[in-house]
Amino acid sequence: DNLTVRYFGRKKTSLNTRFTIIGLPDTQFYTEEVQGTNSAGGGHNGIFKSQTQWIANHRVDSSIAFVVQLGDCVQNGDNPPGSDNRIEWKRADTAMKNIESPNVPVADGIPYGICVGNHDQWPIANPDGNSTYYNEYFGQSRFNGRAYYGGHYGANNDNHYELLSAGGIDFIHISIEYYPNGTTASLQPVLDWADGLLKTFYYRKGIFSTHNMLTTGNPANFQGPGLKIYNDLKDNPNLFLMLAGHVSGEGRRTDVYNGNTVHTVMSDYQSGYSNGGNGFLRIMQFLPGQNLLKIKTYSPYSGISLTGPGSDFSLPVNIV
Repeated sequence: DNLTVRYFGRKKTSLNTRFTIIGLPDTQFYTEEVQGTNSAGGGHNGIFKSQTQWIANHRVDSSIAFVVQLGDCVQNGDNPPGSDNRIEWKRADTAMKNIESPNVPVADGIPYGICVGNHDQWPIANPDGNSTYYNEYFGQSRFNGRAYYGGHYGANNDNHYELLSAGGIDFIHISIEYYPNGTTASLQPVLDWADGLLKTFYYRKGIFSTHNMLTTGNPANFQGPGLKIYNDLKDNPNLFLMLAGHVSGEGRRTDVYNGNTVHTVMSDYQSGYSNGGNGFLRIMQFLPGQNLLKIKTYSPYSGISLTGPGSDFSLPVNIV
């Protein structure tokens, strides 16, 4: 009988090609009003701006392909009801504009996504509540027309995805909003959506980000919706990395299902460090020729690197 054959291919990856994804853990104490309230007076938006300006400055020499803010972008979200809390979102807006066109010489700016954290919601930690200001400043209208923006779930941009390529490898990044646990009814349709995206884009390597997922330690424990998320998505062989914030400190774990390895990595420096986090971010450098991911923790604000085993480590990844 007649037979239709479809061929899929991608440009061969150079063994020397390296690229970087940046993780921005909880920035809420950099944007909050009054500045310094929850950071012993030291947190301010200049720290957030120093992070994104460093990203813009090193876009080329570090081959920065994507930036993900891991939730709790601000401290007070839409809180309190009836108040105008836009000042915190305006601070986040000006910080993120450092990596957008025309501030970097690339058409759509550096691709990025922002997770909705519990402090970005109202009531706080209620995914079924409001995220009015988040969607006013980082809603669909901000990303429409940018080639990397894939779309969102439902009526707003709380759950969204991006399509990007780096080092000759195609990726899909999926972000879902904060959930307190794995039993909240509204979580299941969101996970079904994410699962469908991973299956539709099976030829893209999958990265998944959400605010609440993991405790500290190595191996860390899943917490909140973490185990539910992993169990629902683990049958997708293209999923290899999940990222989270929310819990002060650092944590990671590695799980294997049907031969596929998924690393889950958590970081949050808002407590236990000066200035509400002191500007620490995650530099995730991919070395495709070695199937290796090197993760470092650095503060552009202070110029300090963290060197402990939870801050500076490497993970084997199957991306080539």
